[in-house]
Amino acid sequence: MWGQLTGYSPEVLCASDLDNQVCELLTETLLVAAAEWGNYGPTEYWVMGIDEEAAIDLIGANCDRRAAAGQQSRSYCMTHNTADSEHNMISYQALGAEAVAVGRPSGSAGRNGQRDWNIHFFATSIPYAFAGMFDLPYADEQKTVFHEYFHAVQHAHIQTRDFDERRSMMGPTWFVEGGAEFMAQTASQRMRDSGALRASDWNPLTERMTWPMEEVKEWMSSNPGASASQIPYGPDQGIAYSYGLWAHAWLADRFGPDALLGSYYPRLSDLGFEGAFQNAYDMSTTEFLAEFDQFLLLPIQEQLEILPG
Repeated sequence: MWGQLTGYSPEVLCASDLDNQVCELLTETLLVAAAEWGNYGPTEYWVMGIDEEAAIDLIGANCDRRAAAGQQSRSYCMTHNTADSEHNMISYQALGAEAVAVGRPSGSAGRNGQRDWNIHFFATSIPYAFAGMFDLPYADEQKTVFHEYFHAVQHAHIQTRDFDERRSMMGPTWFVEGGAEFMAQTASQRMRDSGALRASDWNPLTERMTWPMEEVKEWMSSNPGASASQIPYGPDQGIAYSYGLWAHAWLADRFGPDALLGSYYPRLSDLGFEGAFQNAYDMSTTEFLAEFDQFLLLPIQEQLEILPG
């Protein structure tokens, strides 16, 4: 049943041009994330490589599943996922292939399934760190997997099948993506520190949080009188991610690290975004944003003091 914890293990399905280690490391990370936040499923995580033929084969395997489950016709699924389009499966392969060709990592991942399927459906470009490419640490990829899986946690707490209602309940971009990023950064760090995830050299959390704050401050300087809380998905969404990352850090510091999962999400489906926010944080989003925007004016060294130790 949707929104219920399940004992079924998440599935990771990899293109044939990928080394087995890629699937093993991604599976390990996904299982740790599910153990940390709850195993909401069924979950399918489709991993593209850089070979187009291998990608087409993996798309075919996906479309066989969709057709067998009565979710899509196989022909529609194949056409949709092989078209020149954003966020379909072949786009992830093309992104990885282009990045490898030019020698510059550029990746993407997304939770792209439909609520009516009753599964959490993810697709990703080649996980460069797990593939041993570009000298990237495992930690970078682990954080990405945690971020994406947290979107499953968010969606699992919304029962309605109506697309517009779901979008409204998810909240604005800063809240959705900032929450996933803050939870991913902090939880994956804890899991590496505890030994649950394989350790690798990576910049400490304070440095990883300094960079997005610098981006937000630069944006504020270039956009006086505007708030990054208004930025939607689109070309400027990166600022909303960074703004939201720090917004959730502020909320966790003020109201405790368990408020989001312990108070906010359990009431989201019946109270909606604003009601659940007020229930968890004892203030309206308008009141919060006014306080938080003042916090953004502080020196970075003072801001870093609110981060978990």
